[in-house]
Amino acid sequence: MHTNSNTADAVPIAKKFLKKATFGALVMNIRESDNISQAELARRIGVTRQFLHAIENEKRAGNVDFAIKVAHSLGYPDNVFIEVCLNDLLRRSGVNKIVELKYQKIA
Repeated sequence: MHTNSNTADAVPIAKKFLKKATFGALVMNIRESDNISQAELARRIGVTRQFLHAIENEKRAGNVDFAIKVAHSLGYPDNVFIEVCLNDLLRRSGVNKIVELKYQKIA
């Protein structure tokens, strides 16, 4: 199997980008890349198109529950959506910290 060295370099770049990404931009970019309209995603999540538009355009902030609904509605794992949402909330609050999610089995 041929391995492209650029592929290995892309992982840390993607992680760095996601730490700076806004939640609204993440939702809009994934929704558009999957060719899903705002109206369709809003219907799947159970919100109005106007509400989703406000999230995507940074007029409203998301929250963890909303991030999970969006991820599941789009068919993606929720960890990236939660992490980006939390980091976006911290940035909006002026907190200069970054959250990284770690999975742990709970007994």
